[in-house]
Amino acid sequence: MELKAYERVKFATNLRQLLIKSECENCGETEKLELHHDKQFAEMLREVLDRLGYEYKPRKEDYTKEQLENITDMLLGIHIKSTYTTLCEKCHTEIHSKGELITHFLRKVKIIDIEDIRMLKEYLDSIIGIKLFATEQEGLSKVIIGLKTISRNTDYRTTTIKPTTLENILRDQLDLPYAVSKSEKETKGYMRGKRYIIITKVVD
Repeated sequence: MELKAYERVKFATNLRQLLIKSECENCGETEKLELHHDKQFAEMLREVLDRLGYEYKPRKEDYTKEQLENITDMLLGIHIKSTYTTLCEKCHTEIHSKGELITHFLRKVKIIDIEDIRMLKEYLDSIIGIKLFATEQEGLSKVIIGLKTISRNTDYRTTTIKPTTLENILRDQLDLPYAVSKSEKETKGYMRGKRYIIITKVVD
């Protein structure tokens, strides 16, 4: 899994809900809220690696467990000290689109944040075939909710997105080749009785 994708998931799981406010600070909207960073995520990650004296390596597997913990702890600390603005989807898109050439097609279907999509694909590829129980499903849901490309027609403020809704987002809205299984109940081991889903990749 790519290091940036891994650390983005850590941020979404641990801090996003603590930092985001209840309404858009620009227009007062209370739905489809997102966090606008004063620093680029990649810039913060580079700062952490420089301060720790670590060489940049693209994949998290290239670091030891201790190194990953050090990176995550320091990066979360920088996140906490950073300035964030809570914006609705519309205001956030307008801020990011200033000075950019936006085609008619992108205006129609909404701007897709390529970095977000790439990070999501990295994350999904890393969990293919793995049983995702409540905690893992909540983490995935937070990553999905944080995307800028979700339809306005569904309320995603729930903590965990239902499997059918999750697949709708991945297949229909984001056009990604992933399927989500129905919720199943574990029949053995210490997770017996707990429900899980499995992500698979669809090959055309």
